Amino acid sequence: MLRGEDPELLSREYGVTLADINLWRDQFIESGTDGFKRKPDDSRLGAAERKIGQLQMELELTKKKNELAAKLKRK
Repeated sequence: MLRGEDPELLSREYGVTLADINLWRDQFIESGTDGFKRKPDDSRLGAAERKIGQLQMELELTKKKNELAAKLKRK
């Protein structure tokens, strides 16, 4: 695209939106090749977010299990 290729043709060819192509181009122009590199903290952050989600689900299930057990004891 930096060599003059039509962004719309690239969008169709690779099956991505024109907005994404323009965003990627702008990021590249702003940051060069470093703009596409993942930062080491990104993967750790993602892993931490997944763990938090897992723990939240486990907590909710435990709460529901305890509520059900308490109801069954009352009967």
